[in-house]
Amino acid sequence: MTAMYGLAKRSVSRFILALTAIILIVAGVEVEGIAPVFAYEVWLTDQSDTGNERGGFLYIYDGASLAASPASAKPAVTIDLSGEINTFCEEATKKPVRRPHMLFFNKDQDHAILSFLSGHVLFMDAKTRKPEACLSMGKNVHAAWPTPNQKMAIAANIIEKKFVRIWTDYAAHTYKFDPEKDVVNLALLEGGERPDTSPICPITESSSRYAFVTLRGGGLLVFDVTTTPMSLVATLNNNEIHPAGCGGIQVGETMYVNSGGGWPVAPLSYDVYALDLSTLPKSISAKLVSQRDDQFADSHGMAAVGRYVWSADRAGNNIEIIDTLSNLSVSSIDLVTDGNKDPAPDLLENAPDDQYVFVGLRGPNPLTGNDKMAHNAKGTIPGVGVIHVDSAGKVGHYKGQAIVTNMKDGKETADPHGIAVRK
Repeated sequence: MTAMYGLAKRSVSRFILALTAIILIVAGVEVEGIAPVFAYEVWLTDQSDTGNERGGFLYIYDGASLAASPASAKPAVTIDLSGEINTFCEEATKKPVRRPHMLFFNKDQDHAILSFLSGHVLFMDAKTRKPEACLSMGKNVHAAWPTPNQKMAIAANIIEKKFVRIWTDYAAHTYKFDPEKDVVNLALLEGGERPDTSPICPITESSSRYAFVTLRGGGLLVFDVTTTPMSLVATLNNNEIHPAGCGGIQVGETMYVNSGGGWPVAPLSYDVYALDLSTLPKSISAKLVSQRDDQFADSHGMAAVGRYVWSADRAGNNIEIIDTLSNLSVSSIDLVTDGNKDPAPDLLENAPDDQYVFVGLRGPNPLTGNDKMAHNAKGTIPGVGVIHVDSAGKVGHYKGQAIVTNMKDGKETADPHGIAVRK
């Protein structure tokens, strides 16, 4: 009887432990290496053509499956953008879509905003994956950033040097801009220590009032996007902010931006700056917190993980981690593996629980942001990498990658770039 009682007691204990583990996993707590079951998706764009000088791929992964086993993860959904999306955009703008470059979700996570270098901004229902509107920004659009208040998306047209405000009403499914009132010609602001005002990546702070626009030739423009016309409130020159940054993330009352390589003016460049938001609208100043000017380095994507800023070095194949309390570099994550000697990490995005960070990995034939002499954005195997977050963001461990491919005539043409996580 005693033995039977002991056996029953151990069985109940094991059941309770198993049940507890399941509850923890569902709640998002990792148990003995088992990835938490979180309902989120990882979206990744591939810029390579899927039609005749048009298209591209949009891959959608189940986030928990990708985090648990990157090497075996396959997209849950694959959308060829030369199909329904291209037809929709051609009908709206009279030109095909090409080079899906940047990807963001609005705050409510119910709409995706996809920017094409062909000049299109696509607004898509994130659940049904159906297009709602396709607007033309002209000859080019590099990025369209949705403001946190969900009233606007701010876009950068590099070729024509224009900064554009799009008014967004996601509930009413209406998206519009006035070429007379919502477009700023940045070419008029060139001169001296701002020799090239082509906008690269615009981003707003948490109040959705101030937009920070990095410039191809270096420098920074800060606009109040709540006024009509949009008013320029502060500037920095190319000595204060080096050329072609495309990373921006806010932590507390500080906005972190970078400079990056890939352009003739700066084939290789790696700088991270801290901007104090408390002085706006009177002024803005930049503090250099990290630089790698003497290395084979190229700063591109950024993410905020707890109190830490993660900065991708696309040429150096690693992620630098900066403590925002001290603004000091505290660690780095090496992404080089036996399976991928040159991953070329690009943009970064967090999982909803901050247990993982996902990173786009460029291919051997990068279509954008690559200097052909420096090969700053050239990678080996295109895909999406998975990094496990430890010590509340101070440390990260690389788990591996899921591979994407688009072979043409024996040549790998896949080139991932845009990445976003949807809860």
